Amino acid sequence: MSLPEYFVVLERKQDSSYPSELPFHPSESYPEYPFGQLLASAPNPVYEMVRQALLGLELDLPNMGTAAWNPIGELVKPGATVLIKPNMVLDRHPHGGDLFCLITHGSVVRAILDYVFVALKGKGRVVIGDAPIQSTDFQQAAQQTGLQAVIEFYRKQTRMDVQLVDFRSVIGRREPDGHIKEWVAAPGDPAGCVEFDLREVSMLNVIAHEFERFRVSNYPPAETRKYHTLHSHRYVMAKTLLDADLVISVPKMKTHCKVGVTLGLKNFVGTVARKQCLAHHRKGGSLEGGDEYPGKSALKDFSETLERTIDGNIHPRLRKALKLLYRVNERLIKKLKIDPIRDGGWYGNDTAWRMTLDLVRIARYGTADGQLDSKPKRELLTIIDGVVAGENNGPLEATARKAGVILAGLNPVATDIAGATLMGFDYEKIPLIRGALNPSDRPLAGFPPRRVRILASEGELTLDGLARSKRQRGFVPPPGWSGHIQFDSTA
Repeated sequence: MSLPEYFVVLERKQDSSYPSELPFHPSESYPEYPFGQLLASAPNPVYEMVRQALLGLELDLPNMGTAAWNPIGELVKPGATVLIKPNMVLDRHPHGGDLFCLITHGSVVRAILDYVFVALKGKGRVVIGDAPIQSTDFQQAAQQTGLQAVIEFYRKQTRMDVQLVDFRSVIGRREPDGHIKEWVAAPGDPAGCVEFDLREVSMLNVIAHEFERFRVSNYPPAETRKYHTLHSHRYVMAKTLLDADLVISVPKMKTHCKVGVTLGLKNFVGTVARKQCLAHHRKGGSLEGGDEYPGKSALKDFSETLERTIDGNIHPRLRKALKLLYRVNERLIKKLKIDPIRDGGWYGNDTAWRMTLDLVRIARYGTADGQLDSKPKRELLTIIDGVVAGENNGPLEATARKAGVILAGLNPVATDIAGATLMGFDYEKIPLIRGALNPSDRPLAGFPPRRVRILASEGELTLDGLARSKRQRGFVPPPGWSGHIQFDSTA
């Protein structure tokens, strides 16, 4: 049997880097490796780190070190459906930086896929799927990260059903200035969609009286109001998630302007088929009843109104005039040195974390007919890609941080607690993680947070031990979280 779910394995190779040789074969023929002598000519430290993480979880302990070792086989059986959920949020870095501080690298997915193949014995279905932001070129992202080459390798070498799927049913065509020109229907998940109405069970229910303020970036507010009302909180999910017997979440380790960090929990936002149903923040500043930004600003409010009117506007002349007015307003904001925080990108955002936890509960307890069962319906294995991580203004404009780590665990709350601590952040100051620990009839964590243990090369660490150790990385937080997420200097 594997370790208890409050254990998290930390693998670290400080000078490690992603392999460039497609399709990311290992450089060593491990006893359990299913493809014999198909090896890389250059070192592949990522494959080794993923393997060591699975070893650290003590999955299939009796067969470790032999050709029969089948770690994922302890979680899923042949004939099952497995969803591998990477973070493919963008196809390029918006400022020309390292794309791989924003998205999961294909070499991490390749190593995981090999062990899934061993577990399924070639019989079953594997979907590598995500729903990136509305304007991302999914195929370009797949090419950039090497996932397309991994899929092609599997199709040539095996008979296992392996698919790469864009879960979005609506995409936006973005113009060079950043505004959405038009909304276009997309194929979405071939398995279809499932709608959940969480009603009073939703984490948003306590703020449901403010549903008319709910906003998701770029989408028309009227669209979001179709999914959230005073007594209804609906989410349209990719059905593959609900069909899956095992979900392997493979997030990128990075900061997040709306929720502090994006690790295992936040990664489930990419299982939504229609992003209009999300709630990122509540319109307006904190002094006028919203949580979009701190304080109050008529100019910020005006820019937000203009953006909503521009995005998707089909009238060319009106669109041109509105864009000119938007640029003038933005220059005025800059000239007056008004702080740039908006779109819910600060520590006072009390909406996005609630929406995220709704989606994690659906992933854990959701059924294919749109209901929440009283018992977990599938295993959630989390393997975090922190070889190159993202700090500062994440998740879309992060700066690369060579952390050289892989984190793995059987509970996303435990991995997020460990991951946040490793980044130098106090998880108790992160509402997303605190909320995941709240008592519930459908709990996400069946353990007290202080019980979390990290297994590293030097042995077993407590959270305090990790926070004090040299492994703690001291990431730069998002601007809207600076001074509100780090450990207290007197602690």
